[in-house]
Amino acid sequence: MKRACVAAAIVVTMASPVVARDYGTVGGFDIMSSDNDPETPNVGSCIMTTEYQGAGDTRLRILRQLKDPDVIGVLVDNTNWSIKDGESHKVSYHLDRFYYERTAGGFEEGGRKGLVAAFPADDFLPTFGKSSGFRIRKGDTTVDSLDLDGSGVAVQAFNRCWANLKADEAVKQRERDRFKHIPKDPFK
Repeated sequence: MKRACVAAAIVVTMASPVVARDYGTVGGFDIMSSDNDPETPNVGSCIMTTEYQGAGDTRLRILRQLKDPDVIGVLVDNTNWSIKDGESHKVSYHLDRFYYERTAGGFEEGGRKGLVAAFPADDFLPTFGKSSGFRIRKGDTTVDSLDLDGSGVAVQAFNRCWANLKADEAVKQRERDRFKHIPKDPFK
């Protein structure tokens, strides 16, 4: 249940990020951080995105949020897929010889439909960075098979994004703490 809630929160976060810092394209992945509200604690995230040519132009997005820092959200979508928003599917995610079994949630966004699932950050990111391929399967059916050339340097840049985001949040928290004794509206 926790993974389903995390996956739903990931889709909501991805729908309207505000780019705070663009780290450019590294290893074929676009890397950026977002920050929706500097007055609210733990709302920022780092996002790593790439799009693949082919049927439906599959897009892969990796997300890590300050509000749930131990979790990586993986979103894979495609313009040809028919999955419905809110559907659940048992899916296996294969990174070379490693794999994860997950119940992935369906989502729809901007004419694209896809799967979202949550993974442990400390385990998934190093494995993702060392892998040459990412295969997603639903039972015996291959959902997609993606090339991860460049994922190692992309994960390094993503980790820099994460370190900077955490440092920025610490500065913002010190500032919030400094003024927390003063009400926002003392006349209410």
